[in-house]
Amino acid sequence: MKLKDCTKAELIFVIKRLQLYSLSDGHYIQLALRDVEAERDRRKFDEAKRLSNYSFQKRQEYIDLLAPYDGKRLVDIPDSVFNKASAAMREAEKADRKWNKIMEGADAKPVGKKRGPVSDAE
Repeated sequence: MKLKDCTKAELIFVIKRLQLYSLSDGHYIQLALRDVEAERDRRKFDEAKRLSNYSFQKRQEYIDLLAPYDGKRLVDIPDSVFNKASAAMREAEKADRKWNKIMEGADAKPVGKKRGPVSDAE
């Protein structure tokens, strides 16, 4: 049997058994958990980078579409060009919102234990 053949419950059992056998007080489990966390972060940052590049591409598309009309009145821009530019900007903003959602939790890792309110007795 290999680990990839185990169910979730069986994997949890294996981890608990390894903790029982370990004389290092869970040191190797903590190392493995840090590796899992690092891999999650790497995937988040890869997705954030992809979204950032896409947003840049759509903003560049917006600029390229409207550049020929620089200095002209808004009514002089053909509706088809204006609609394509607006769609490109909406896509860029949508990618930005997704990027913000991914990156929102990237730095907000709790440090230490939460403390309750300080009482007069302390």
